[in-house]
Amino acid sequence: MKNKFKSPSIKDIAKEAGVVISTVSNVINKTRFVKPETRNKVLKAIKKLNYRPNIIARGLRTKSTRAIGVIVPDISSPFFSQVIRGMEEVARNRGYTLILGCTFYDVEEEERQMNVLIDQFIDGLIFFCGFNNYDHIKKINERKVPVVVIDREVNDPKIPSVLINNALAMEMAVDYLCSFGHKEIGYLTFSFKEQGTVRKRYTGYCNGLKKNKIQYNPKFVIIDESIRLREIEGTYTVVKKFLEKGYVPTAFITIADFLAYGLIKALKEEGYKIPSDISVVGFDNIVFSNFVDPPLTTVKQPKKLMGSKAMSLLLDIVEGKKIKNKNIVLPTQIVERESVGPPPRKDF
Repeated sequence: MKNKFKSPSIKDIAKEAGVVISTVSNVINKTRFVKPETRNKVLKAIKKLNYRPNIIARGLRTKSTRAIGVIVPDISSPFFSQVIRGMEEVARNRGYTLILGCTFYDVEEEERQMNVLIDQFIDGLIFFCGFNNYDHIKKINERKVPVVVIDREVNDPKIPSVLINNALAMEMAVDYLCSFGHKEIGYLTFSFKEQGTVRKRYTGYCNGLKKNKIQYNPKFVIIDESIRLREIEGTYTVVKKFLEKGYVPTAFITIADFLAYGLIKALKEEGYKIPSDISVVGFDNIVFSNFVDPPLTTVKQPKKLMGSKAMSLLLDIVEGKKIKNKNIVLPTQIVERESVGPPPRKDF
């Protein structure tokens, strides 16, 4: 059956413009000078026939498709969308296009998508946060496929990266709560056994307690894998069950803002007032955090900057530029809003 979606070829353009195929090729690829009059004929023919170059075929000839693969664990996350926005702006300004893949935190799916994208002759790859297994990333980096990891602890300085100091950022959150007088600080996270970024934040939480001479209390720590891909709903359900036990800290830190939303909803439904009964600190500073009730105090990650830095670094590698620093650590800060206050006074 004839393909009704068949695209016009370079031969069709040459016939329409009344020129030879090599002239069309020179106009498209800007490889040789073509007289303005002839060039205009070719461009009019391209527009009339709605011609689009075959990117893969061009990649075989030029060794470049000007396409960058981006592999993200959860495409629905507003955190990742802001990072991707930073990437897109840099890529567009430098004449590149993004191809996006989503893994839902499945390392086998990440490797599969990586291989699919490489088969499409992409110029480079950016990997978002994922699990500790990064052998597949190391292999393609050794094969000289340009790669950058973002918000991912891979413990290999040979692999270019852009991230924050997750441990220090979470320690800063603990310090902030302690400055209000909190001594009972809870922590809410999904499992970190196989994810270095999440583990480093937990380490920062523990370091912050130790630094402020606070005894670690496992009763105040919620670790539940079910909330990874159901951050708001899952947290709400988990916290509801937690509150049935009857012991509640005076403050909570969550590993992401979305978890804080589920936490706040569950607390308020049980009659707790925020921050007069319980203070809450999130992590990420996504756009919605200024509009929840109360507006959420949170640790700000420079999301858009993270994306632009990662894309600039990757494209500099792709284009063979000299790289001064291929392992970039960006700063974080506390964004103060209305979800934190002093701990409630206890009646004796």
